[in-house]
Amino acid sequence: MKWDTSRWTLPRLVELCVSLAGLGVALALNNCLGRFASRQGDHAHASPDLLPAHLPVVDLRALFLWGFAAFLVALVVLGVRRERRRLAHIVWLYALLISVRSLFIILTPMRRPEGALWVGGNPLYDAIGRYLTFKNDLFFSSHTALPFLAFLVFRDRWARAFFLACSVTLAATVLLTRLHYSIDVFSAFFITYALYRWERRWLRAPYRRARHCVFEWLRGASPGIVSKAKDAGDSGA
Repeated sequence: MKWDTSRWTLPRLVELCVSLAGLGVALALNNCLGRFASRQGDHAHASPDLLPAHLPVVDLRALFLWGFAAFLVALVVLGVRRERRRLAHIVWLYALLISVRSLFIILTPMRRPEGALWVGGNPLYDAIGRYLTFKNDLFFSSHTALPFLAFLVFRDRWARAFFLACSVTLAATVLLTRLHYSIDVFSAFFITYALYRWERRWLRAPYRRARHCVFEWLRGASPGIVSKAKDAGDSGA
């Protein structure tokens, strides 16, 4: 396994800061619309679901919280260590996925399944989780989609295998704890893949052009600081 040892050049840092700002906006949108979806879902009825009806209810709330937290830590660490050149673009993809999901959850307000094992009261949820996930923000499952996106965008085969395992494990977790319907879980794979391909087909070229313009401007403004390497191709986006 080979680490990415490329330098943190000024253009790369600027690109990463812009992507992080976009991620911050996406998380704020998720918080706002997630709360709205949760309130609307309280007035809806739980829907029947064929698959959970034949599955046992298993208390995997610790895995729901701490397993997802472990995934996020691994995502950051592996992104910095192995995908430094493409890190800003990966952040941008996550901002896009979170924004799209934030819009999806308010289109059809749903109530969480009957018998759901809610995680409220857990210290991790009360400190952090309550700003990210809510009782009725159901369609589609972020616990499934976010690791699956990492599987699609990372290039190291061991990292890809790890993130795919995370996605499948967390998908099973939300089903067995009744925190999602089966449609929330299975659609997450299809929607995430479709979004990934759509971004690759329609947004990748404009993203590269905008990045190139910014990089050239920074090189002209700070020729003694910014590397003359072709950073416009560094991200491999």
